[in-house]
Amino acid sequence: MIFSHARRASLTEQSFTAMVEADRSARSNHAELVVGITFVEAIVFALAVRGNALVGIALLFLVFVPTEKLFALRPQKVLRPGFFTDLTHLLVNGSIVAVATIVFVAIASLPFLWLRGFDAEAAMPTALALPLALAFVFVGNYWGHRLSHQVPWLWRFHSVHHSIEQMDWVASGRLHPLDSGFTQAFTVLPLFLLGYHAGVLGGTAVFFTLLALFQHANVRLRFPGLRWVINTPEWHHWHHAIDAEARDRNFGLPIVDKLFGTAYLPEGARPIGFGTHDPVPQGNYWSQLAYPFRRKAHDRSDPTGPSPGADHPVRVRRDRPRWAILPAVRRD
Repeated sequence: MIFSHARRASLTEQSFTAMVEADRSARSNHAELVVGITFVEAIVFALAVRGNALVGIALLFLVFVPTEKLFALRPQKVLRPGFFTDLTHLLVNGSIVAVATIVFVAIASLPFLWLRGFDAEAAMPTALALPLALAFVFVGNYWGHRLSHQVPWLWRFHSVHHSIEQMDWVASGRLHPLDSGFTQAFTVLPLFLLGYHAGVLGGTAVFFTLLALFQHANVRLRFPGLRWVINTPEWHHWHHAIDAEARDRNFGLPIVDKLFGTAYLPEGARPIGFGTHDPVPQGNYWSQLAYPFRRKAHDRSDPTGPSPGADHPVRVRRDRPRWAILPAVRRD
């Protein structure tokens, strides 16, 4: 009798486990189907709106994939988890970000439109106009980015980008369009008010797009002559690091971070991992776009918040970790 009850209990447990596994498998298949359909839709959108986007991404693939294989910082698959979602971001977001940037600049400039009447850029010699533009661009980009970390409602959107757990060139595309539009607007607003022409504003956007692709790349190269001059992968990887001492560091150009006291580039060390404690969905483009509207931002003073602080240890959410500790790399 006891054996019969034990056997029935064992069979019941096995049936329950089988049901759970079946449900998990069905959910996984559904999620993969959604990602696949969304990616196809992104290709159609790119062909219709940005016909040259596919060509550009194909060229980037040919450049970055072999480079990341030859000089990989950490071993990882090209088609890693989230690859097609991040590629969807790259295909679609550019057009949305452009519109968002224009809207944000138009709204923010309303009280200051009278400044454009002076056409300051035209009155300046090139020897002054160029360095002034560079100063406004890099300082503006720094503060736009820094605010997205320090203002809770802005962090809701920016945390989508910091949910990256495996760094590579495609990961640079994982950006909420409103977050990217805000930062770009913050970057180009001074140029717009001073009368710089549209080519300068567009060139600024292209520059930061290419820089983002480069600085997220999964490469171990340190670029000794450039590491304190421009954003290298080594520099920007620390910005995404979960290491406590790297919290809120490396927002922009190294010299600008130096100026404002947020530079961090230790010798002979690499981040232990990347990510955020925020439960940002990992594999679905639409869920990532909706995330900022569905959850309140974490309190930045909370050790379970978006990035581990220097004054408190990292606490791992064992049930559903939102960041990944990566394989060890050589500390050279």
